[in-house]
Amino acid sequence: MLFFFKFGTISWKILCAISQSTYFAASYSESLDRMLHRIKLDDTSTAHCRKVAVIYTSVAWAMVAENAAFAFYAYFFSGGHMDVTMAPFAVHVNLSDFLIPRVVLYICSIYFTAAWVFCQAMTFMLATTFSRQYKNILPQSDGRRLSDSDIETFRQSHNEISALVSDTDDFLMFQNAGAFCCQLFDSIIHLYDMIFFRGDTSDPVVIIMRMFWTLGVFFGLAVTTAGGIMVNHFVSTSANRLMHVSNLSCLFV
Repeated sequence: MLFFFKFGTISWKILCAISQSTYFAASYSESLDRMLHRIKLDDTSTAHCRKVAVIYTSVAWAMVAENAAFAFYAYFFSGGHMDVTMAPFAVHVNLSDFLIPRVVLYICSIYFTAAWVFCQAMTFMLATTFSRQYKNILPQSDGRRLSDSDIETFRQSHNEISALVSDTDDFLMFQNAGAFCCQLFDSIIHLYDMIFFRGDTSDPVVIIMRMFWTLGVFFGLAVTTAGGIMVNHFVSTSANRLMHVSNLSCLFV
C-alpha cells in the first residue's frame, strides 16, 4: 500500500509543480493578461461567465477546505498515517517529537492542493468562456441566405476566437497534458488502492479521506477532459456552420 501511495503522491506533486509553474510563467510573461484583455463578451455572456466563475470558485474553495480538514486529521490525529510523507524524518531520522515536521508538511499540503485545484478551475473557466464565445457567434440561418457582410463578420469572429484558443493552448499545453496524464495515472493508483488495500486501516476518517482523494482525482480528470471536449466541439461546430452558410450563400447566388 505504501508503495502505491508513494507513486500516487509523487505523480500528484509533479502535476502541482507543472500547473503552478505553467501559470506562473503565463502570468510573469503577461501572456495570460494579454489573452484575457482580448476576450470580447456581450453583457449577457459577461453575466453568465460571472455566475459560472462564482460556482467554479466556490467548488474549488470547498475542495481545498475539505482536503485541509482531512489532512489536519491525518497528520495530527491518525496515529502517524501520513508520516511516510515526512521522509527522511520518521523514515530514516527518528525524532522525539514530530510536531514541527508535521506542521510544515501540513502547510505544504494546503499549498499543493491550492496549486492543483485553482489551476484546474482557471483552465476550465477559460474553456467555458471560449465555448460561450463560439456559441454566441453561431449564425442562425434557418435556410435563409445570409448576407456577405454577415458571413464575413462570422468568419472574422471565428478567426479571432480561434486565435485566442491557439494562443492559450501555447502557454497551457504543458499544464493540460500534465493534468490529463498525471490524473489518469493517479486515478488508476487510487482505484487500485481502494480495491485491494481497503482493509489496511480501520480509521473511518482515513477511509473517507482516501475515498475523497479518489473522487477528487476522478473529478479533476473529468474536468480536464470536459474542458478539451467542450472547446473542440464548438470549434468544429462553428467551422462546419461557417462552411454551411458559405455554401448556402453560393447556392443562392
